[in-house]
Amino acid sequence: MRTTIRTLIRGDSGSTLVVVMLLAIIMLITVASVFEFGAPDAGLATHAARRSQALYLAEAGLARAYSWLEAQPDPPTHTSEFQPLGAGPDTLACGTYAVSVLPDPDNPARLRKYFTIRSSASAGDKTRVVECDVMTQSYAQFIYFTEDERLPGSTTPVWFCSHDMLNGALHTNGRLHLWGNPTFMGRVSSAYGGPDDPDPAHNPSFMFYNNDYYNHVESAAASNPPHDVPVFGSGYELGTTSIDLPDCLDDLRTLAAVGGLPITGNTEIELSRLNGGSRMYGYLSYRPIGGSTWTDVQLSTINGVVFVTGQTRVMGILDGSLTIGSSLDMYITDDVRYRDSNADGPLPGCDDLLGLISERNIIVADNTPNRTDCTIHAHMMALNTSFQAQNHRSGSPRGTLTVHGGIIQKFRGAVGTGTIRNGQVVISTGYAKNYRYDPRFNVIQPPGYFLTGKYYRLAWREVTNA
Repeated sequence: MRTTIRTLIRGDSGSTLVVVMLLAIIMLITVASVFEFGAPDAGLATHAARRSQALYLAEAGLARAYSWLEAQPDPPTHTSEFQPLGAGPDTLACGTYAVSVLPDPDNPARLRKYFTIRSSASAGDKTRVVECDVMTQSYAQFIYFTEDERLPGSTTPVWFCSHDMLNGALHTNGRLHLWGNPTFMGRVSSAYGGPDDPDPAHNPSFMFYNNDYYNHVESAAASNPPHDVPVFGSGYELGTTSIDLPDCLDDLRTLAAVGGLPITGNTEIELSRLNGGSRMYGYLSYRPIGGSTWTDVQLSTINGVVFVTGQTRVMGILDGSLTIGSSLDMYITDDVRYRDSNADGPLPGCDDLLGLISERNIIVADNTPNRTDCTIHAHMMALNTSFQAQNHRSGSPRGTLTVHGGIIQKFRGAVGTGTIRNGQVVISTGYAKNYRYDPRFNVIQPPGYFLTGKYYRLAWREVTNA
């Protein structure tokens, strides 16, 4: 019996050994298979990582060249490809990149300059080449721009309210104040709390009215329901870099003096004035304020730049392309319109273009023609201090102030007063606003108009993905 048992045990041990050996063989085959398939997977992961690293390096090169362009005092005048960072590649931890900038061959004939930035980067055996098309940014690309969203010389905020609708890009170096449901169809940006803000205590944010004169809400959120729910049709960005306004109009003075029209003394300007019952389209007429004799100038005989050293008053119908600068306040004394326009603004194909720039204020005069609406077709800049309506706190409502173009100002000026009733603004004095962007300013600008020193990104693409 014991022998039988031992025999059975020996037989079971032999069977067990066979099973163990079979399992070991299977495990070896499995491990070998893992190594067989794992090696290609590891290689693929390495290749993918290098491709990603090469792309990140190429993007770093684009960003560095973009910053280099913005650091130049003027757009580069090179007529062929050049390397802003040096001829050789720069090295980062995971590879190298080289950058070149290609000016558009038509740049010398353009006011706005176009460039293509090309960045080639390598990580290991992987190379990626990307390009970004950029153009110089003009103040004319904004429907609205301010250094600060408060009244000049005070801490009193000026609010965007429910009736306000802006259909172009907006930027402020200050903070936006939002009351109710204003609508912004273009991109909105604010440098408040950004890297150039001189007050480190500021955080990127909006100020919401919050249906309370004393209890406003500071927030980086897009809305403050249920009281304040603005519409951002193209998004917004808080805490951006600031954009500086020009200090003076010396460049415009020079353009007026060389091929333009320089005028000295307080001056009244009328565009396409009536003469003997017919309009002098294509002409600018000027005379001293209070004077009786006009001087008529055909716009085609000058370079499109007029500069008045003194106070300026402007009205009329423009037939042509023109920029008027003023060393003192500029007054809008009646409608300023394009010849090729109607009540909705410039017509398709309109080639009339106007810039109005003052080293001080641009003021809608409180006079008889402007007490029943006022229309301005122009892009305007008030460097010190505001675009505003004269005596905006007094008298009866004056109707609607319509601007087809854009408004650049150091401090936000007021054009009227009002109250909100049932979610709508009711004008008490001054004007209701109807500001509309002229989209032609996205690609063209009035003669001699100013650039911001920034560059607008048009397109990005990958040239090769090796």
